[in-house]
Amino acid sequence: MSIAWIDVSGGSETHIPDKPQKAFSPPEPAQAQGANCDFWDDDCAHDGAPGRNGLGGISGLDGGAGGNGGSITFQVGIINGAVKFTARGGDGGRGGDGGDGGDGSKGGKGGDGNDCEFGRRGGDGGVGGAGGAGGAAGNGGNGGSILVLVGIDNSTNSDPLNATGGNPGKWPDGSTGGGHGGSGGAGGAAGDFGDTSGSFSSSSECPFPGIPAQNGANGSPGAPGRAGRGGNGGSAFLKVTGP
Repeated sequence: MSIAWIDVSGGSETHIPDKPQKAFSPPEPAQAQGANCDFWDDDCAHDGAPGRNGLGGISGLDGGAGGNGGSITFQVGIINGAVKFTARGGDGGRGGDGGDGGDGSKGGKGGDGNDCEFGRRGGDGGVGGAGGAGGAAGNGGNGGSILVLVGIDNSTNSDPLNATGGNPGKWPDGSTGGGHGGSGGAGGAAGDFGDTSGSFSSSSECPFPGIPAQNGANGSPGAPGRAGRGGNGGSAFLKVTGP
């Protein structure tokens, strides 16, 4: 014999929010000013400008909440066979992943020596942007209410009433938790040295090209989204009133 279902369960959230686009990565700075070669006094070339930092990633969107279970009031003289009453809360949705951080820009090229001084060091690379935090998992919906009044209960179900709360948002493997944090942006490369060319004699004010620039650090990954909570259980009551 088939089971008769009376079901007013809340809907489960199945939509997964889209991951935001990667954050902005700034352009490389312009080359630094070269040396000013003068008959009486040379001015040194400038150091390259430091690269700019990438922007932080956008946080992921929160998962949707499951729908709350509905209400059943059922009064009948006799229940025969298998009848199931269900007013379960719907399951929450998974949180969206955070966006990736923007890459730091390459450091600017150092100024050229212009045949009278050393070309100067480039700028340090910019720091990658931090990844965006993952979105929170959706909460499960609350269970509804079931009231069954029956004169004679001949039902064969071992669990005829179900008004449990819904589950929080889950991953396909069944683990709970919000969306993944975004990846940190890549650090920018060190800027190039300015050109040292031709036959030149460096002055006492600028006898060295400078210490080589450093690559920028990678951005930190975003934090995972928080887990959702399960829905509260509803009320389920079957009362046999007698013939």
